[in-house]
Order: sequence, then C-alpha cells, then structure tokens
Amino acid sequence: MASASLSIPIAFWSQSTPTATISATLACEGYVVAGLEEGLIWVFKATCGSTDAGPPKDIVSLEPCTLLVGHNSRITALQSMQVEGDTKSTCEWILISASEDGEVKKWSLVDGRCLQSNPFAFIGVPTYLGVISTVEKTVSGPKFIICAGLSNEACILDSTSLEVVRVWGGHQDWVYCTALPGDDQHRSRILSVSADCKLSLWIFDTVSLAVVKSKVFDICSKTNDSIVSLVACRQDSSWAALVTRSSAQRACYVVPCPEGEGLAGAEFVGSKDIIIWTQSGHVYYHSLAELQKRNSHPKVDVLEYSAMEPRCELPSSESSIGATSTVTDWRPPSDYPPSVMVFSNAGSHYFLNLQNTLQGLHCSSSSLLEFNTDQPQGKVIGVHGALVRWRPCRSLTSPSVTFSTMLNDTLVALGRDSGDILVLPVDEALLDLASGIVNEHAKETTVLKGHIGPISSIFTTDDLMDRSFILSGGKDCSARIWNIEAGTEVACFNNHSRPVTHFLQVPDDINSRVKRSVISIAEDHSIAIISIEEMSCIYLFGGYEHALVSIQWRPPEDYIVLWHADETAFMQTGHLDRIVRGETARAIMADSRWKVCEISPRRPTSSKRAFDCMTVPLGVPGSKANVPVVVMNLKYVLTILSPTRSTDQQTDQPGSKSPAASSPEPQVAARHRRIFSGQARTSAKAKPGAVEEPVALSEMAQKCLRAAKVVLGLLITEDDAYAVSIRNLLGIPPPTKTIALGLRGAYGNISIRAPASEGGMSDSWCVSPTMTASKLIGILSLSKMISTAQNLDVDMDTWSRGYCNATQDSVGQNFCPPSLSFLAKYWQDPQVEIQEVTKIILLSAIGRMSKTDITSLVKYWSAFLPAAALPDSCSSQYMARSAIILGIIGAENAEALPEKVRKLAALSLTILLNDDSRVSYKVASIDLLSQGFASWQPFIRADAVLKTLFLMAMDTQTANSLVSRRARRAIAQIALVNPALFNPTVLYNGIPRLAEAIVKSLDPTVPNMRESLLPVGTSVLLDLVQSYPQLDVHVGSQKLAVGTAEGAIVVYDLQTATRWQILEGHTKTASAVAFSRDGKTIVSCSVKEGSVRFWQPNPGFFGMLMGGSSLWGPKSSSSGGGGGGGTGHPGSIPSLSSQQSSRSFDFALQDSIVTGSEEQLLNHIRLEWTGDRVAKLSIYDHIMSFNV
Repeated sequence: MASASLSIPIAFWSQSTPTATISATLACEGYVVAGLEEGLIWVFKATCGSTDAGPPKDIVSLEPCTLLVGHNSRITALQSMQVEGDTKSTCEWILISASEDGEVKKWSLVDGRCLQSNPFAFIGVPTYLGVISTVEKTVSGPKFIICAGLSNEACILDSTSLEVVRVWGGHQDWVYCTALPGDDQHRSRILSVSADCKLSLWIFDTVSLAVVKSKVFDICSKTNDSIVSLVACRQDSSWAALVTRSSAQRACYVVPCPEGEGLAGAEFVGSKDIIIWTQSGHVYYHSLAELQKRNSHPKVDVLEYSAMEPRCELPSSESSIGATSTVTDWRPPSDYPPSVMVFSNAGSHYFLNLQNTLQGLHCSSSSLLEFNTDQPQGKVIGVHGALVRWRPCRSLTSPSVTFSTMLNDTLVALGRDSGDILVLPVDEALLDLASGIVNEHAKETTVLKGHIGPISSIFTTDDLMDRSFILSGGKDCSARIWNIEAGTEVACFNNHSRPVTHFLQVPDDINSRVKRSVISIAEDHSIAIISIEEMSCIYLFGGYEHALVSIQWRPPEDYIVLWHADETAFMQTGHLDRIVRGETARAIMADSRWKVCEISPRRPTSSKRAFDCMTVPLGVPGSKANVPVVVMNLKYVLTILSPTRSTDQQTDQPGSKSPAASSPEPQVAARHRRIFSGQARTSAKAKPGAVEEPVALSEMAQKCLRAAKVVLGLLITEDDAYAVSIRNLLGIPPPTKTIALGLRGAYGNISIRAPASEGGMSDSWCVSPTMTASKLIGILSLSKMISTAQNLDVDMDTWSRGYCNATQDSVGQNFCPPSLSFLAKYWQDPQVEIQEVTKIILLSAIGRMSKTDITSLVKYWSAFLPAAALPDSCSSQYMARSAIILGIIGAENAEALPEKVRKLAALSLTILLNDDSRVSYKVASIDLLSQGFASWQPFIRADAVLKTLFLMAMDTQTANSLVSRRARRAIAQIALVNPALFNPTVLYNGIPRLAEAIVKSLDPTVPNMRESLLPVGTSVLLDLVQSYPQLDVHVGSQKLAVGTAEGAIVVYDLQTATRWQILEGHTKTASAVAFSRDGKTIVSCSVKEGSVRFWQPNPGFFGMLMGGSSLWGPKSSSSGGGGGGGTGHPGSIPSLSSQQSSRSFDFALQDSIVTGSEEQLLNHIRLEWTGDRVAKLSIYDHIMSFNV
C-alpha cells in the first residue's frame, strides 16, 4: 500500500524531551501508540528485555519511531488493522486515528505515512474506532470501520477511502459501541450502549450496508451510574465487557468496583483473561478459566449475573525509569483516565501504563506471566518502570526555533525563543538548522528584533511580499509588521492579552473598510482586524472559552460572524450585536451565499511550492520542545531547474534498454538512411544532435539549485565509493547525522522519524520499502538534475545503478528493498528525471531478487491483475499496479512469468490501454506492450492492438499529446521487434495512419526525438515501402507518397516531417503509387475505379502554409485493444492544399478482380516507371503501359 508523495520532510531535532499530554493509547503487534492532546501521535517500537541489576525481570522498552503530524485537535480514539504488503509473505499494520473535531485519518504504522483522511467522518466527538471484520478477507484488510462517540448516531466508514457509507441511530444519547469479530462471510455484529444503560445488539450486512437491531437489554440498575467503555474480545466473539463507574459487566458475570473507587477501563488478555483498572491506578486481573469449564458457553446476547471475585490486584507505579520492587499508588491527571493497555510480544502479555510527568512521557509495565490464579486474591505484583529511550540529539548553541514559515519559494523566516526573527534563503536555513549554529551576520540573512520572548506566529501573502511586509506574533501578546528589505519594524499592535497564535487574510472582495486587512488571533480566541493600508487596528473582538472554528463575512449586512467549537455564533458589527446558538446558528453558518474563512491551528504542508517549512510543538504551551521541519517538493524543484524542457517531450526519449535505441537492421539500404539523416535542410527550430549549450538559470532557479545541493548532502550520508564520488563531483556539503527524514502523505499530512540512533541516517534504509523507494528517487533524480544544471559530462544512469547496489550492500541484511508498488506509481511520471530513475531503481530491485522471491512476487500480484481479479476484490489502483509490475517483469524476462500469468498480464495491459481514467496507466501499457511485444503477442489480438495504437498516434487533441507520441514510438518499436507482423492482411487499412505516425515521430522540432527514433523509423519505413504498393519514397527530394482508402494521395516532406500536399482525383481506393526518377511526377492507380492518373505536385503558396496541419481531425473516441480498429472513415480531407491530376487513363478488368478485396491485390499489383515518361502497371497477368 503506497500512498506517499514525492516530497521529502527533513526534521531537525534538538535535545529537548517531549512533554505533551497523552489523551489516547493503543498497543499493537510490537508497537505502542500515544495520541496527544495537541493532535500529534507518537509511535513507539516496543521490545522486551531484562534489567542488568538484580534478578532478571521482564521489562518493556519503548523506542520512539515516528511522529505523526496532521490532526488539529486532541486525539480521542485509536485503532489498528492489518493489510497485505507487496507479497503474501509480508503484511502491514495500519493505524486509524480520530480527533476531537471528528476527523479520521489512516496511517502506516511502519513508516508513518498518511494513507487517507476524512475531516468530516463524524459529527460530534469520536471516542471509539472499531474494525468490522468478517470471514471474507481482502488485500486491503477489513472493509469497514465503525466510528462512534458523543453523538446519538454512529458512522460506518469504508476502510480504504474513509468515506462514510452508513449512518444510523437508535439511541437517545449514544455513548459507546464495539464491533465483535465476524463469524459470517457478509454479516458482522455490533454492540452499543446508551447513557440510559440500554445495551443493543446490531447485525450489519456488509453487502447491503443495512444495520438491523437484533436485541436490547437493560443491564444496569443504578440510576446514577455512567458508562466508561464497551470492550470486545478479539479472539473470541462470545465475550464482551461493559465498564461503568461502579462495575465491569461481562456476559454472565458482574465484577463490582472496590468501595470508594471508580472504574476507568478494561481489556481482554487473549481469550482467557481480562484486566480492569480504576481511576486511582489499581489494576485487577481476572481469569475466565472457570467459565470455559462449563458445558454451555454463554454468548453476548444471554445476560445472567453472578458475582466473581478478582484473583489478584496489580497497583500501578509512578516510580522512576528503571525502578522495581516497591509499589506505590499514582494519581493520573484529572482530565484523563489512566492510559492502560495490554502489550503482546512473542506469545507473552505485558501490562503497560503510559503516564505524563514533568520529565516527559514515562511508562510502567509488568509481565502478566507473574499472575498466578492459584494464589490468594489480593497479591501485589511488582511493577517495573518501562524504559522510554529518547535518542540523544545535538545541543543547540543558539536560540531554538519556535516558529518557521516560507515567505516565497526560496525565502524562509525562522522565529526563535529569543524574540528574534531570521529571514534568510532556504539553503542557508537548511545548513544552519542542521548544524545548530545560525550565522546572523551572513550576507543574505536579515535579523528582525523587537519581540520579547518566543515567536508564536509569522505570516505573509503574495501582496504583502510585493511590499516586503511580513507579520509576526509572539508570547509577549503583540503583533508586529516588518519590512524585511529594510530590516525594520513598521508597526506594533498590543491588542491581545494572550499570545498571538496565528494570522488570517481578509478576503479581498469583502468591503472597502476591511480590504487589504489581516486578522490576528490569540490563545484566548480574541481577534483583531489590522488594516495594512492604515497601519491601525480597525476592529477588536473579545475572546471566548471555546475555540474559534471559522469566520463568516456578510458585507451587505455589515456583519462578521464568529463561529466557535461549541456551535455558538457571535454576530459582530463594530461591536457584539447578538449571540446565536443551536439550530439557528448552524443555519446561519450553512448559508452558502457568504464567504467563510476556516481557522486551522496547524496548516498542511503546501504542494504548490518548491520548499515549505513548519515547526512542530512537542510539549505543552510554553515548552521549548519544538522540531523545525523543512519539506522539499521534489517534482516542483525539478520543474524549476529544468524550465526549458517539456515533460511531454522528454518522455519520448527511449530508455537505455529500449529496442528503439539499438542499431537498425543490417540490410537497411544506405540510400534510405539518407532520407532521415538530417544532412539536408532542417527546420530552423530543430536542435542539433550534439551537446546543447547550457541554459542560464534564473535567479530563483539558482537559489533552488543551491538548496537542492544542500538537501542532497543531507540525504547522502553513506561513505562508500559511489556516495563519495557524487559528493566530490557535484560539490555538495559533507554528510551530517543530526537530522531525520519523513514522508508526506495524503492531504499534506506528514510523518517524521524520531532522532537518528548511532547508525545515523542509514537507519532510514531500514524503515519500510516505501521510504527506501522515496529516498532513492529523491537522491537519484536530484543528482541527475544537478549534474545537468552544472553541465557536467557524466553518465548518471550508470552511477545511479551502481549507487542502488552499493547502498544495499553497505546497509546489509536490514535493508528494506524499495516498494515495487510505489515505484509502479511513478513508472510513467511526466517528469522525465522521476521516470528515468524510477525505472533504474525498479529494474535494479528486480535484478537483485532471487528466483524464489520473483516466484513469490509473481504469485502474489497475479491475483490482482485486471483480467483475473473480481471487481470488488481490490481497488482499481491495485489492479493497475499489478499489471504494470508484472508487465515490467514480463518485458524484461518473459521466462519469469508462467504461461498462464503471462497471458493474464498481456490481457491486463490491453485493458489498461483502453482505460481513460488515468493517462499514466495508458502510457505505461503502451510502453510495456511494445517493449515486451514478443512475450505478449501469442495471447492478444495483435492487429486490434496495433489499430488502437494507430488511432492514438493520430489523435491531435492537446490533452492526448503524450499518449499520441508514445503510441507512435510503440508502433515503431513493435515493427522493429517483429517486422513480420506488419503483413498485408493485418495492417492494410491502417497503412496511411502508420505512415503518418512514423513521419511525425521524426519531427525535428521535438528535441532529441528525431535522433533517437531515426534508426527505427528508417527500418520500418523501408519495410512498408517494400511491402505495400500504395507507398513510395523519393530519395532525392525526400518525399513520401501514400495512397489512402478514400482515393487521395498524401505527399509528406521528410525533411520537416509534415504533410506537403494532397492529390485528389481518384474516387475509390488508391491501390498503388510510384515516383518518377526525377521525383517531379507521381503515377497512381485505382483498381476499383479502373483508372491511372499522373500528377506533378506543386503545393504553391497556400499549400506550403497548410503543410504542417494534420491529415485527420480529432476523433471523439478510439477503438479498444480487444476489437475494432482503424478501418473507420478518417474524416474529410482538407482541400486547400490539394491538386488535381495532370492526366488520366481508364482501363477495364474482369469483375472478379475489381470486386475482390484490396488486400488480395497486394502481392499481385506492381506500378513502376520503366523510363522518364513511361509507367508500367502489372495486375495479375495483365500488363499495361502508359506514356506521358
């Protein structure tokens, strides 16, 4: 499952320890996840070991792995599910998270990349996420996720897209629900409980999406009791536990809460045990063994009660890390229940409790193996401080960064805890952040001084930057306007009593009073509207206890509506007019006539800039634990560095292994090669085949180049020969190990790796296949582009292949091979550097696989081929990638695919050929069909595929230009690989289109295309002229004549690769054409018409003007690869440059010849010049001569 974009987040960690508050926790297969109040999520790798001092004790060690950045409010629920990886032998754990604002996101637990996000998944506060599982399994894991919480409705989400597929109610006040493990192929059970203690059992049909209530139970007698949680046993669908403040209830049993305490939660341990904990930190362990001894196993819909006493008691601990033995009670924060969970590792279970302390996140643990159910109840079990191993980072020698933002593509502003703001180029910022030392006296660095205390916000817009203005807010509660060019403060506003958190641009079309104004927002949710024109505060509105969500502008009514999180609307003019709540407030905000500005405390990273930056707070407000993050948009940077190259044109260049790059067949005559040699006149726009002169880079491109070299230096940290050579060659900075990489996922959400361990950046090669692929693409494409920009004469393709192999060798067995699924996504990327390096990486990865690995890979992906997979078994994206991956393997090594798989792959590629949903899929199928045509031909209708390629090659629509060019190249490659395929019965009706496709593929105005396709075009055109009588070429004048089914004869100029003239006169198919020896006269024959015509083509002035137009106009649709073809009428032929014949002769033949098909005449008709003025026509045994 690959869902990461080609952006590279780089985090600069300091020595500060995170001090954030935990709001939700989860333990899952070697991982412990902590959701924080600030909306961040920490993923820890949990391992088990033993202490060195004293008797051996099992303890749990937590090592920070990834920080997930995306949610804007408190994390309220976490859940996990398992999906398959790139092969059946691998699997991937997925994290589902929900925040207080109703947003649900999906992440990879391995590398943290965000896979999907839905900001409107739940209306209310979600407190529960559950995986709805059935017996039926799919590659994407469970199909549905249930989301419930403080609402009288629950939502069922599609597990792939996170779209809401079902909303249902049934309670007066919904509180908790849980999904039970499925025991039916299409049905699953859901338990829900309302505030009135009504327990309901629901049946969910995964096909019809119907939710039907099965039973309702009244289970609580205390009127003042409240629900805490509802927990299902994953291993046994017969068990579920309902936890209230006063008791924990399971099917058949009620566990009373100890006197004077309130229960806080419960969790099953396997299928035999359960632990229950209280708000004060006491944990009780219960065994279900005696229940299993009974003859009748109770179900969740049978409720009978009897008392069950706990076997032993486990108090938690607030002892310091590494402490053992002595146990004392601890008091969790009053706002949150204890963060208790059960962690399983290698068949052993451990009790974990994450807790917040002044020193950061601490954890206590105990092995559940220490519980002995035969011992007297009340036994106290030792609790060990679980080690949270925060990796050491560099110490800062300068003030730390508290806020950062990009002012434009290459200029960054860094706000520091000292109150200073640094404005400097992004390359300098990268170097300063990596070293921890900021050179304030650098030539291009501007220091803005004025704030007292940390900077909390920096803001600008394009309009403000045109005037060199930026705004800043600080912990000193002031908002300031700066002129960064002069380095001076323009204005200072002390309108707030709390720190300024962020700014917002007022829409331009509101009204004249607030036009060109900026809104400052403070921690207490007060706002001030500051006029940039007047340099004064126009309006000031007081704060409110609930967060400000959005601002609605109503210019005709002169109203500003402030919408808060508790659904309260403040109607403001120059003062507070009125306060509206409930349905009325929602109706006001739902009015679509007015503009609304959303308030987001944390913005997603931008994909519209070369670089972006942000500062991630790791602690409570006021903490210095912040991580600056710079995100480089790889494709945007490459575009800036290659302004003179068109991505569409670039993709026409054949790869190093393409058949088009090989030499033409030896039997190609030299005289035909001269036709395409380019030695004659060429277009003024044509570029020579020699090395092009370097193009001067713009100022912004030069800045991007410097920053790209710094990023490349941060990425390449190996010490092997390939890494050293590229550093010396490109002049990139020396390696550093003080940073950590991340991934930018869906909707701009990012993940950041924890500080690097002693292994440094080499650890990033061992994280996940997706991170390996992303990092390799970044390193190789940047190296390639920088060498091009510096006009270096070096074979970067050879270096790239060597670097891929050397990196894997240097890292060793922990190296994660690149994800083939991720690479298939960029196999036909429009950006040429991305496309080229992706092919190198993918082919290198396949080349290093053993036969066993390739067999396993083929077996896995063959199940998802479009020609084999059921529509609902996996996504269309997964099907397309399976066709591309197996298509690549089959094109490179056909023997690696069994015959059945090869057939399915061939058919799947023809399906992609006709898929209009994604151009990249169509282009990939075109390339793979042509590259491995010898492998696919036995399993497809070759004539239908070729005819489809002809139609694509002649499509003149601008949107399809890339497809058209790749189709022309594919036709040429297929003809070179298998010229026998181009036989009369297959290609006759498509010859005019094929000829024009070949001519256009030799267009001299497209850089490098003519030179790269010249050998192929020469060979193919030679075969066509020798095989089809309706084609002829004249070497001296470099003209090609083509007879069409409509009777017209099209003459092409091979120097300019354009249509030169159209000769109109025949009313039926032109069966044969021939040039005279001097090239000034053309003779043509139409058997069905029974005539021979002579032409003396001369385009004239208007003909030359029209010569570059296409012969056929755009088509509304194209035939599929599995049928149809190019026999349809091509449309009316333009007549502006047409010419009538100079002389004509009629002849008569028997009806059997005239009424026969044109294909039957191909080997029995010959038209040639026997003298300067005599042409001879031979049809079967009929010979005729014509004298002009």
